[in-house]
Amino acid sequence: MEWIGVAGIVVGLVFFVVAAMKGWNVLVTSIVTAIIIALTNGMDIAAAMVGGESSYVTGLAGFVQKNLLIFMGAAILGEYIDKSGAARSIATAIMNKVGTKSPYLVLLGIAAVGAILTYTGISMFVAMFALIPLARPLFKECNIPWHLFCAAWSLAACSFTMAMIPGVPAIAWINAANGCGVSLTAAPIMGIVGSLIAIVVSCIYIKFALKRAQARGEVYEAPAGEVAVDEGKATPNLFVALLPLILLIVIIIGGSQLGMANVVYIAMIVAVVASMIVFNKYIDSQRDVMGTGAKNSLGPALFTSAAVGVGTVAAASVGFTVIYEAIFNMPGGTYVSAATMAAALGGIMGSGLGCGGHHRG
Repeated sequence: MEWIGVAGIVVGLVFFVVAAMKGWNVLVTSIVTAIIIALTNGMDIAAAMVGGESSYVTGLAGFVQKNLLIFMGAAILGEYIDKSGAARSIATAIMNKVGTKSPYLVLLGIAAVGAILTYTGISMFVAMFALIPLARPLFKECNIPWHLFCAAWSLAACSFTMAMIPGVPAIAWINAANGCGVSLTAAPIMGIVGSLIAIVVSCIYIKFALKRAQARGEVYEAPAGEVAVDEGKATPNLFVALLPLILLIVIIIGGSQLGMANVVYIAMIVAVVASMIVFNKYIDSQRDVMGTGAKNSLGPALFTSAAVGVGTVAAASVGFTVIYEAIFNMPGGTYVSAATMAAALGGIMGSGLGCGGHHRG
């Protein structure tokens, strides 16, 4: 029965990933995944879905409760940066340095802009929508196949700014820090070294992917309904564009070193208020920007919470106990077991974001 439970976890999560890649709604597929895990582990379906603290709904609601304001603050900040033209100012400044003649440097420049946005805690989902309209004309000018945007974006948002570089106010980083009882700037040397490795490996891969695409004769193809960026709209200068982001990071790093409580919330509020002030003349409506930002936060928050709900059910299953004990009894010592468990939890729970909230004694 125990190994059937392990197989159930694997099958459920494979279904979860494949369904997401096929475009199925994450909320719906997360519920189906949780039911598959519960059935194969001999759990009571009703209790696993809507029961006590180990149920799907409780895990989902708990994550929303703890992180909704962070998602909302980041989304509102991202909306200000997008609608004010600050993102375009940052992108333009970087592109003026790297130029637009080398497709490889353009890809790295796009990655740099994305890294700046996501390093300040702006959700990758929000930052992506701010970056896409800036990237398209550059890809078109350099004739870069659009699918390579994913390579640049992975370096920008899915590697070192997600869970490596010290001080980043990302949900995964905050949960890990809270779960381990440390600050957001813990283990700075390890974080910096890991970030450098991720950047170097990603740059090598981007170079490889670009050469392969060029060898295949792939070029930029404009999608139907492509809308050009309004180049005539006034945008803030580079210092003004970066000011709210600088304030956010300085407060987080400084506050973490001083042991300040709720430093992420304080930094986010300061950054949003600063955006309201310095970007006021560059946006049409404060009300619309804040409203759209708040609305944009709900989808990422709910979908991420759904994955955590699946992880909550998985963590309460018999199969999870088998996996847990197997990893901690493996040779190599405590550090090897802990590192392996951290990696395994990200897969078993369907997301690395909720792992910090689950502990087994």
